[in-house]
Amino acid sequence: MNRPVLRVPLHRGTTAHVSSVYPFSVQSSFGHRGVYVGVDLLAGGGEFCWDPFDAYGDGLVTNPNCWILGEPGNGKSALVKSILWRQAAVYGHGPDGRWTAIVDPKGEYLDLAERLGLTVLRLEPGGTVRINPLAPGPAARHEAPDRQALRQGQLCTALVATVLDRSLTQAEDAALFAAVERLLARSGEPTLGDVAALLRSPTVEMAERAHQPPDALAVDAAGVGFALDKLLSRSLRGMFDGPSTMRLDWDGPGIVLDLSAIPLDSEALPLVMVATAGWLQQLMACPGPQRLQVLDEAWALLGNRHTATYLQSCFKLGRTYGVANICITHRASDLTAQADDGSATSKIAAGLLADSATKIVLRQAPDQVPAAVAHFGLTDPEARIIGALTRGRALWRIGGRTAVVHHLLTQREAVELCDTDQSMRTGTPELGRAA
Repeated sequence: MNRPVLRVPLHRGTTAHVSSVYPFSVQSSFGHRGVYVGVDLLAGGGEFCWDPFDAYGDGLVTNPNCWILGEPGNGKSALVKSILWRQAAVYGHGPDGRWTAIVDPKGEYLDLAERLGLTVLRLEPGGTVRINPLAPGPAARHEAPDRQALRQGQLCTALVATVLDRSLTQAEDAALFAAVERLLARSGEPTLGDVAALLRSPTVEMAERAHQPPDALAVDAAGVGFALDKLLSRSLRGMFDGPSTMRLDWDGPGIVLDLSAIPLDSEALPLVMVATAGWLQQLMACPGPQRLQVLDEAWALLGNRHTATYLQSCFKLGRTYGVANICITHRASDLTAQADDGSATSKIAAGLLADSATKIVLRQAPDQVPAAVAHFGLTDPEARIIGALTRGRALWRIGGRTAVVHHLLTQREAVELCDTDQSMRTGTPELGRAA
């Protein structure tokens, strides 16, 4: 006799509901700590929240640094601006909240600065704003003089080596460091002009340190002086050639350094970014509130080993002083476009990615997918995803976990903060309608 077969009627449901019966169909949530970003499509459309410091505190990552890749027009700027805006609302900004520094080569963050009360400094050759990379800041009250000298010496070395397009000789390096150390021992605020003047006429103490007569040291350091002259009197005239013309309120909510007057494809941009980042280190390298440093167009710092090494030193501040670095580039190939494969610079770029525990990849063109896979260690399914992402969606790698997040904007964010296409069309931004 045939026994009756029990049949269950066909049931169709979303992964959000089916996961209650078969929990392995979707991954678990990343938690609610942080700011709301959007929905995690791999977790059944559940909420996705993120904050670099909370992620580190919860043990999801080993450092608070983040690297973002995204082709223009896919929502990269909107993502960063909305996260900064929401963090200010959740955690506050200023001495009792977060301190934010944004190096802005395209002038995209001015609306955000106005709404958050961030100080805006527009740097341009021959302009009215000048900052002194060697000016002592808050870090001078917390660091030993020899540590200050080392930091300022590294900054000057990165600037000079970038102009010369080569490494400094041992004599040049010794002379430059001796000049910086000598100036810091004096009272007052040293400038790059003071360094150049001291290299033209070295003191007896500097010569003794370099184990040669002052006249011989001046000859050996002549190339360094010429490089500094390019910063002081030619392409960057008026930007870094004297004491700072503005006194920044280090206890305020933060700063935006508007570099839009510097062409993106010019050789001056890496110099400006190193000089401004060095100036900001006077705040970053000391105890204080949690700080965010956003470096847009970060590829400009990977052009040679010296600027890349300087960026690497910024990353090392994260866990020590509570600084989260957020670097933004367009393509994975940007990370090595300025350097030959296998070079020291390329290896430093790879190390910077390794030092970024959070990686966010928006849509990449087909020819960029292999580079993204190589640099980010993506799996085959992840590689297929980044080539098919639509605008406003991104692959997130947080520590060892992956999420595909659909970023949601409020109407106000879309219109007032994140609409970078106003000159291209009129009407309501696409992401605003989707939100």
